[in-house]
Amino acid sequence: MPARSTKVSEKLVLLPETVDEDAVGEKADYDEDNEETPTRDDEETLRRTGERKGKSYAERLPKARRAEKLARVTAYCTAQAYKMNATAQFLRDQHGARTKLYDDCLYTVYHLPLLPGIDGYRIRSSPLLKSSGGRNLLDEEIERNEGRDYGEGFFEDENAETFSVRGHEEGEDSQPSETTQDQQQTPEATDLDRRESNTSNRSLSPQRVSPTAFHFAEMFVFSYGVVVFWNFTSHQEKDILADLTFSSLETGIPLVIGSQNEEDFETEEFHFEYSPDSPRPRVFNDMITLRSGDHMIKLAMSHAIAQSTKLNFFEQRMADQMEEAQHVPRKLASTGKLGMKREEVVKILGALFRSRVDVNLSSNTLDVPNFFWDSEPTLHPLYQSLREYLELKPRVQALNERCRVFLDLAEILSDSIADDRSSRLTWIIIVLILISIAVTCSEVFLRFGMLSTKGEKGGGASGMKYVSMLAPAMGRLGLLPP
Repeated sequence: MPARSTKVSEKLVLLPETVDEDAVGEKADYDEDNEETPTRDDEETLRRTGERKGKSYAERLPKARRAEKLARVTAYCTAQAYKMNATAQFLRDQHGARTKLYDDCLYTVYHLPLLPGIDGYRIRSSPLLKSSGGRNLLDEEIERNEGRDYGEGFFEDENAETFSVRGHEEGEDSQPSETTQDQQQTPEATDLDRRESNTSNRSLSPQRVSPTAFHFAEMFVFSYGVVVFWNFTSHQEKDILADLTFSSLETGIPLVIGSQNEEDFETEEFHFEYSPDSPRPRVFNDMITLRSGDHMIKLAMSHAIAQSTKLNFFEQRMADQMEEAQHVPRKLASTGKLGMKREEVVKILGALFRSRVDVNLSSNTLDVPNFFWDSEPTLHPLYQSLREYLELKPRVQALNERCRVFLDLAEILSDSIADDRSSRLTWIIIVLILISIAVTCSEVFLRFGMLSTKGEKGGGASGMKYVSMLAPAMGRLGLLPP
């Protein structure tokens, strides 16, 4: 199965979706073999026509060189499923992390730097910071993010603020300003101020990225066996996955259902940066640019990334099944015979049927998660934009098309098994009939021999007596007239 084309095509998708004619057809200026340093943002702007800024420095970096300077976003498909409640309890108790469950996704936050683990585990979070009132600062930030209106600017004109936030980092708990009070007095004033803010310069919008944004690493664990990491190193990601996989050795409670070998893991890898001055959040060439560190935005994006990773697993399994079964039609075409045992054919049919059921009945993989219908419908445009970038819909269609081809093959195999079974039963009946004829013939010949011997000794009367004895056998063979 071919991978998604956006891994190599350098596709640009704005978050949420918008029309950007200048961005269509953008290509990276530096490939993997170019050792020169990309131009800076101001240099890139000067060499373009107009005043609009093009690709950022991070977006122009080749993928191989991003790992040195940019934070990672990595997704792993490691199992068939995770037990959400048991996983949340384990991460709180053994890793000291902050967790919160959103439907089928477990949000987990680690405070950096990560410390060595205890009780045989590999890592744990640093202690979380608290405010002067004794409350966890991270809990306060999570509550602010959950209470924010993400629909603001989604369906307005293209100059509208997207993911805009009212107030500074600490402004939501402070007293409202005079401007805010005036906006609350009359709806007319509110509409007027909104129109004025939409036409104002974006640099005047409040700074949303916290100075401590990179002091936290976030993890999203999905119930269908995918984990998405934000701002972890590769070594830290593998340590966490190992702790989740082997936790049952210490606790006796397995967190993972149907775990896979490490070489069978399916992954998706991105990089991200915070850029509050960016006109819109965007994804270009697997480089994510965000205007804020809001965990709800990352949650919406992680849903799409996790679905793409799970789809990678289905695609790889389908490719393996195609490789195993590709000799079957070739052999049928060349020899006209299947040449396989019934058990082997049934195994192929079962594997094909399981793949189709997994793809089409895994609603969390193919459909919009319930989270966007029940909890946060305003985040749906963001999720849909990233889903478009990851090409989930065409990939699912291609996978289903391959499933249909396999079902045609399965039908041929089923017909071949039925024909073989019918032929075998027919030959068994023929053999039984031949055996019956042979036994009857043997009986007739034996009795004729006995008659011949008795007839020579006893005369005609005895001969008629033995003829009457042979009559039943001769009747069965059709040697007597009716």
